[in-house]
Amino acid sequence: MQLPWRAAPKAALSSPLTLLVSIVTTLLLGFVVAAAVLHSSAAGGAALSYQQSRMCPHTVLPSLDGDGMELSTAVEMAARSDLGAVYTYIGRPDFNGLATYGRFGYRPGAVDHLTVLQGGGTGLWVPQTIAIAAKVKIGDRPAGSPLAVTAIYADLAHPVSDWWCSESKTVVPNPLGGDGASTSVIWVPQAADLAKLPPDFSSGASVSLRWPTEPLSTLAEAEPLLADGNARLSALGLPLTRMDVLSSAIVAARTSQNNVSSALLPLVIISVLIGLAGVGTVTVQWAQRRHSELRLLWVRGASPLALGFRGLLELGLPLVLGGLLGLLAARLLLPLYGPGVVLEAGALWIAAAAVLTVVVLSLAVTVLVACWKTHRTFQKQARSWRLAAVPWELVVAALAVLAWIRLSANGLGTSLRSGQLPKIDVAALTFPLLVVLAAALLATRLARWTLAWSHRVQWWQVPAAQFALRRLAAAVGPVTGVLLVGVLAVGTIAVGSAVAGAQQSSLDSKSGMYVGANSSVQVPQDIALGRVALPDSLRGTTTLVGASTGALVVDPATFTDAAVLNDPAEVRTLLAGLKRTGDIAPAVRIGRAPDKEIQIPGLPLLKPVASLPSFPKLGTRGYVVARDSVPAVEQVGSWHLWSSLPLSTLTAELQTAGVHYTNVADRAKVLDGLPFLTVEWTFGFVAAIGVVLAVVAAVALLLAIEVRRRQNAVSGALSTRMGMRTAVLWSSHLLEVGTIALLALAIGALASLVSAGFAVPRLDPAPWLNPAPMLPDLTSLLAIMLLCGGVVVVAAAWLALRGVRTARMGELLR
Repeated sequence: MQLPWRAAPKAALSSPLTLLVSIVTTLLLGFVVAAAVLHSSAAGGAALSYQQSRMCPHTVLPSLDGDGMELSTAVEMAARSDLGAVYTYIGRPDFNGLATYGRFGYRPGAVDHLTVLQGGGTGLWVPQTIAIAAKVKIGDRPAGSPLAVTAIYADLAHPVSDWWCSESKTVVPNPLGGDGASTSVIWVPQAADLAKLPPDFSSGASVSLRWPTEPLSTLAEAEPLLADGNARLSALGLPLTRMDVLSSAIVAARTSQNNVSSALLPLVIISVLIGLAGVGTVTVQWAQRRHSELRLLWVRGASPLALGFRGLLELGLPLVLGGLLGLLAARLLLPLYGPGVVLEAGALWIAAAAVLTVVVLSLAVTVLVACWKTHRTFQKQARSWRLAAVPWELVVAALAVLAWIRLSANGLGTSLRSGQLPKIDVAALTFPLLVVLAAALLATRLARWTLAWSHRVQWWQVPAAQFALRRLAAAVGPVTGVLLVGVLAVGTIAVGSAVAGAQQSSLDSKSGMYVGANSSVQVPQDIALGRVALPDSLRGTTTLVGASTGALVVDPATFTDAAVLNDPAEVRTLLAGLKRTGDIAPAVRIGRAPDKEIQIPGLPLLKPVASLPSFPKLGTRGYVVARDSVPAVEQVGSWHLWSSLPLSTLTAELQTAGVHYTNVADRAKVLDGLPFLTVEWTFGFVAAIGVVLAVVAAVALLLAIEVRRRQNAVSGALSTRMGMRTAVLWSSHLLEVGTIALLALAIGALASLVSAGFAVPRLDPAPWLNPAPMLPDLTSLLAIMLLCGGVVVVAAAWLALRGVRTARMGELLR
């Protein structure tokens, strides 16, 4: 016979609920696969952008540096780049008979990036330090040169602007270095003017060749630019040192992108399998709704395969529409879940191909399931082996144990050294998720068993609870399904958020431990000796710290104002107790340092009187002594200012007060955070998948209530006719739905907290630095999930009660 092909799509409109479920199922399925592709693509661009933020803009492309050449040769070489600089060796230019250390230099546009204090124009620009030392005034000329001074500018100091950062070693003097070790630059207006310098400065020069470029957004842009830059340097053939930081940045970004992709692949595969199972469930429900029509067609000669294609005609268009909506949602919501918004070329097409693949798989599943269902129903009534009888929770638990062994042995993956990006061990990374999955499967099985025995429970003294339990037992399939997805949703959200948050806090705490405070600068001993006063604007936020080999000299009164500490009160108490009464100075022993008297160069004999597991800058080994216990502060190795202020604020205050400093350190930039970001991006997507599962659970719960609307209406209407109050019926539905939600929240939260608590310390991208990552506070996240769950519960209970209120008793009885 000829099947009604044309009528099939229109017939699907008679079951709007089935169409809605079909659209939502493939929408979420398409969103997951498309989001995984877009997330991985954005990770590469985000990693590259992060690497560029740590580079000098003028050294992104390969560049050249050289020294020990004639000045004329250096000028010729510098002219062959887009931004070439020439610097003479440090000498003693003579102004008005007063010679001081200085050097001359030329860089195109240099004077546009200097702060003028006096004068201007196109002559020599002299730094303020040289002008003061040699008493240079506008119009003066260095001996042996016709060039005149036309401007005096403020010396450059750390931190310099992006325009100067590639030249900072040359143009920023070290005020704490010896005479002639470094100096500021006297700038000439044109490269040709370097030939007019005093003869003493023509024998030796250094050169830097830079090629500025716009910030790179994607790896597809960076790789050809790197190739062109290397080819350009090879064509120049200059005997200079090549500096190439872009190639390592590209390798790191590509590794980060591959790590994220490989880590997400198992999760995406599992999500696709779950989604296809959902498509199969929708198809089974469609076959049940169309049982009479399918039987009629089968009796008239239609084969199971033909009936399967009939299901495709009804459900195919909603499935395709859902996939397209999933792709659209993944692209529009990228700023919410992705590490960046810039995609590699063709990433959207790859995402579309992935969505097309899962849509085709969904259509194939629809045909096969419909064919199988009709074959089982009309041709072969054979007893089947149920998959539910397999102890899947034990299988998953065994996999979790194997993952834990890998995680314990390898941590994130490969053995790491400082500066390396870890190659993530996907098997180890899945441990917390496998624990959550095992807990979800176990909870589902226990719930099924409990509901099977629930008919023995007699709670008639609490009718709301009794009716709620009966309704749960009557719908054991939907209940356990919602519980399974709910536990997975809560668990994946909590695990993803916990690991991602732990990576953020770990990077911050490790950076603080490495620097000691938010910012740090080395200062001369004059501050420790009291010859130079600390600016008043820094009091309360800054402390002076001395550093000798394996020991810190601190001021107990101000140390906790600036240092990064887990427990400032404890440290303050211990430091306050370091009172020297004799020749031996009491000290705090840190971590694994020997618990015995020890002599450290520049310090008195130290005797440990207390201990701490770790300490800023020292890590887990060293000693801390009070400043008052050190009589000869000039013998301490070096002195530093630690501050809770940003580095730019700290240095600005020191410059205003005229305090010299060097060796700056900024907590925000001292460590390469890309290894931490890679893990954070991976588990951020895990949390996004958890949100998708939460939507699935909420929609499944509401649809289950809607499907049972007539049954609930009959039960509720009869109960109210028999005297049950509306408030009791309302509370009964709240108990029914709330039990599912609370179980999902409690089991998912417990499983995620336990698994993440074990996994987080092992997921350490920099295990050589302390402290190890710690589980963050998830109270606010759990509160938000509890609030959202409450909203879903109230909505589901209202949906169930609405059918009772609008029911017509006569029609229901009929």
